[in-house]
Amino acid sequence: MGGGNAQQTRRAWERPQTLAQRSGERTAPSRRSGSRTQPRPARESGSALSDFVELREARKAEREAGLYRKRRLMAISLVILSALALVFAVLLQTRASDAAERAGFIDPNKAGPDAVLAEAAGVAISTPIRPAHLTGLGYHPEGENLVKMAPRGENLSATAFLGLFSTGETPEKIHYYLMDAAGREGPETGALDVSSGTGTSVYAPVTGAVTSIRPDPVVQDANVIEIKPDANPDVRVRVSLVLSEGGVGVNDPVTAGMTEMGTVADSAAILEPQLSSYTTDAGNHVTVSVLKVG
Repeated sequence: MGGGNAQQTRRAWERPQTLAQRSGERTAPSRRSGSRTQPRPARESGSALSDFVELREARKAEREAGLYRKRRLMAISLVILSALALVFAVLLQTRASDAAERAGFIDPNKAGPDAVLAEAAGVAISTPIRPAHLTGLGYHPEGENLVKMAPRGENLSATAFLGLFSTGETPEKIHYYLMDAAGREGPETGALDVSSGTGTSVYAPVTGAVTSIRPDPVVQDANVIEIKPDANPDVRVRVSLVLSEGGVGVNDPVTAGMTEMGTVADSAAILEPQLSSYTTDAGNHVTVSVLKVG
């Protein structure tokens, strides 16, 4: 009995130990497995950090490259603008020198007595003053009933920039101004002032016939002469500020640049001609305009 109890007691003591050993055997792999899996998150975290650093460096390099491209583009643009500014400065200086060397508003060596200054309603308007005596040309408005003239030559009142690209030069070297409207209505090229000294001969600006001669309302003893041009009988070409006593009469035929109609009146003695602001003389002149009647 006692021996059996002792043996049972021993077996009872050994059983828990065996269970503990078995439990240890089962749990050991779990600890080993845990020891193998714990470093893995550390490796993944390091890889993410490395990728972030690489991405940041790539973005930094891209920003620096973009900044370099912008600076290079700005430098190239600055060089181009500087070159253009130099070219325009040279052209402007050349244009100013050419303007200073001009002896007049039309070259008498290249223009005949009937040199055409403008065109209106199919009619060529020749100079009423011989080129050698002409000292200025200026267009201005003079009423809504006037026909707009198309000037020939170069507009000296154009801006310096636009003047560089002017294509209005003619063989006769004609130069003119578009003068200030001064409150007058109508087309800006409705009337043409052609200046010269007092007493200079005035010639017919078109070929046709004189239809009327009446006193000029501006200058005493001066007249306004109207001509029906052969090129267009539906218009009248009007020449004002002409001292025409003893000159042509009504119904007389006239030839452009050839028929003398009178002389230039002294309008500067009564008023200050606008053309004097654009010429070096007193601005005495005759005014040519085209009026529709048909």
